[in-house]
Amino acid sequence: MTGKRRRLWEGGKTLLILLLTCSAVYLASRTLFPRQLSQLLSPRPQAPESVGSAALSSQTLRPAALCVTWEDKRYAMLYDQDDQEVYAQVSALLAEALEDAAAPAELPQREWERYLLSPGLYCEYLAPMPLDALSRWLSGEENTALAGAWAQRLCVTGRRLCYQDRDGSFYACPLAPDLSEALAGLAAPLTSNGARFAGETEDYGALRWDTPVLPVTPSLPQLTAETPVAVTGGAPNEALSQALRALSFHPQTNPLYAITGGWAINDGGETLRIDTSGTLTYRRSEEGAHFSSAGSDLDTTRALAESALGALCGEARLYLQAVRQTEAGTVISYGYAYRGAAIQLGREGWCAQFTLWDGQVESFTLRPRRYTAQADRPTLLLPQEQAAAALVGPEEGQSLVLLYDDDGQTPSLTPFWAVRTQEVT
Repeated sequence: MTGKRRRLWEGGKTLLILLLTCSAVYLASRTLFPRQLSQLLSPRPQAPESVGSAALSSQTLRPAALCVTWEDKRYAMLYDQDDQEVYAQVSALLAEALEDAAAPAELPQREWERYLLSPGLYCEYLAPMPLDALSRWLSGEENTALAGAWAQRLCVTGRRLCYQDRDGSFYACPLAPDLSEALAGLAAPLTSNGARFAGETEDYGALRWDTPVLPVTPSLPQLTAETPVAVTGGAPNEALSQALRALSFHPQTNPLYAITGGWAINDGGETLRIDTSGTLTYRRSEEGAHFSSAGSDLDTTRALAESALGALCGEARLYLQAVRQTEAGTVISYGYAYRGAAIQLGREGWCAQFTLWDGQVESFTLRPRRYTAQADRPTLLLPQEQAAAALVGPEEGQSLVLLYDDDGQTPSLTPFWAVRTQEVT
C-alpha cells in the first residue's frame, strides 16, 4: 500500500471509529436516560431534501460475525458479541479490498477453505450483499468489476478477495495493492480467543465447514419490543411525525384523516396510510412520482428505510434482507437485527419492503418497531458445540444462527438458536 493510500486508509479508519463512538454514546443515552439526555442529543427531525439525502448508518452494513486470522492465531466476534472499534477497523479494511478488487474468477471450494485458514479477514452477513453496492457504501467508490456479485460470506487475504456467490460457487478477485500490511495492523491489537472454523474439528460435523465457532457460552439480553408510532386524538405522536417527515409527508400542513382501519395523509396528490397496528403503506398513483430512484434502487430504499425506521428502532439496526425480481418489479426487503442476531418480525420476517419499477417506488410497506435491551435479563444459550450436536445432519449449507422472534404482540423477546440452510439461486 502506498504512503498516500495508507494515510487515506488510516484517516478513514479514525473517522469510522469517531462516528461509531458518537453513535454508541447516543444509543446509551436513549437506554439509560430516556427522558433527559436523549432529548438533548437528538436533533430536531428534518425532512430530507430528496430521497437518498438522509445520512446513512454504518450499522446497516455490519456483518453478523467476523474472524481475523494471523500466524497460528485467530480472533472472532460472533453473533452475540459487540466491539465497535474492531468493527470500524474491519469496515475500513473491507472498503479498501472491495474498492481494489479485480474481476472474479471461479475458485474450488478447497481453495476457499485454504484461504480461510491463511492470515486474513472473514466476514459473514445475515443475508447476501451486492458487492458493488457494498463497495460504494463503504468506500464511496463504485467498482464495476464486482457488478452482479453477491456474497453472504467473504474473506480478504493479502492478495485476494474471496467469496461464495448466491449460486453456491466460490470466487476469488485479485487485489492490488497487497493488503498484507493492513491485515497485520488489524490483527496487532487483537488477542486470540480460541476461534476456529467448524471444518477444523470433528465436533461440528453437522455445520458447514466455514462456520466460525468459539468455545464460550453465548449470552444475549432479552429485548423489549414496542410499536413507537401512534395516532392520538387524530394527531400523530412525535415518532410518527418523524417518520412521515422522513418520507416527505408533512402532518403540519397536511393533517391525518380517518379511513377504515386507520388513517391517511395526502401530499402532492399521493397518499400514505397508517393502520391501527402502526404499519405504513404507500402505493404510487397513476400520475404520482413521490419517490424516484436516483440511479440506484438500493440507495433509494436504504435511505428511505433508515430515515423512516432506523431512527425509531432503538438499540436494533437494519440490514438488507433480500432483493428479488418479480413481474411487478424489483422487490427489496430490510429486516431488524440486534448485534448479529436477526429479529424475525411476523411471518414475513421483514420490517420494510419496497417495490420499484423503472426508477420509481411503486409501493412500500413499513412496520416500525422499537427494541430495548434488558441488560438485567441476559439469556445464556447453549454453547455452539452442544447446539450443533442436537442438529440432524449433516446437510448441505446448514448453519446455526441466533434469532429473536417478534410476533408484533409479545412485549419481551428471548433469543434462541435457529437452523438455516443456504438458499442457492
